[in-house]
Amino acid sequence: MISELQQHSMVDLDRSAILSGFQQSLEAMIRRGGPMPQEYGELNRAIRRLADEVRVGNVAAQEVKSLVRSATESYFRGTMQAESVLKKHGYSGDFEIIDDIYRMRISPEPELRRWDLFFHAQPAPCAVRNRKAYFHQLLRDLTVRQPGKSLRVLNIASGPARDLREWFDANPESEIRFDCIELDPTAIAHATAVCAAYGDRITFHHQNALKFVPAEKYDLIWSAGLFDYLTDRLFTRVVRSLMPFVKAGGEVVVGNFSEFNASRDYMELMGDWYLEHRSEARLRELAEKAGAKTEKVDVRWEPEGVNLFVHVAV
Repeated sequence: MISELQQHSMVDLDRSAILSGFQQSLEAMIRRGGPMPQEYGELNRAIRRLADEVRVGNVAAQEVKSLVRSATESYFRGTMQAESVLKKHGYSGDFEIIDDIYRMRISPEPELRRWDLFFHAQPAPCAVRNRKAYFHQLLRDLTVRQPGKSLRVLNIASGPARDLREWFDANPESEIRFDCIELDPTAIAHATAVCAAYGDRITFHHQNALKFVPAEKYDLIWSAGLFDYLTDRLFTRVVRSLMPFVKAGGEVVVGNFSEFNASRDYMELMGDWYLEHRSEARLRELAEKAGAKTEKVDVRWEPEGVNLFVHVAV
């Protein structure tokens, strides 16, 4: 019979083999200069298999994170992955990485370029770019519904405000006025510079979105990514607090990553980037818990189907 000590030794060997196998595959790809497009599926499958081993307890998540951090510091400095893992601004999904996703920043270094191309090809970054387009469509619809009116939009956790800069670049005559709520003062400084040409139509407020109390009502209240980080309790609390500040005929629209995020293993294991993923049904339930009427709640999505948007009409 196999002793308990032998069983533990075998488990340790299996764990070591799984990790070393992944490390060897990763290092082989590093030596080749990063993944080519035809290798994206192979690398994603390897990451998914490793994540499965973590989920069933065959490999400790911390061991994987240590391996990834070591590889990132040794080989990936300056890449999008390094931005995520090393957290220059102290938190996941900071304004700088979101702006770099919006602009599809690619490292000029030949040995790093392929890794950034791989990052940007993932469904999650594609969905982040799509939510910018989704916001712009909301603004166009708002303008069409209320032509000639003075419109006000509240943007919660506005980050880099690249979406506002691009909106005004494409619609220089737009008279929409934006109030932007952002907790990170460095993000506000960055966004102010990005939107300098349109500063007369954008006001940034250094405020905690969870405590902010608007001084007026808005035609649209929008939040692209904040709710990905909120517990269910905070989700309902914030939506409930915002609803009274929407004008009649307006709406609150918040984005949230869905449970069908094919990039989740990549984000969590390779990027140390965790979100609160929610289903369409869960988003409807939370909106109704916040006080929205069932018939006033709608859930839509961007083309990737990764980012959902819950609309609460008033």
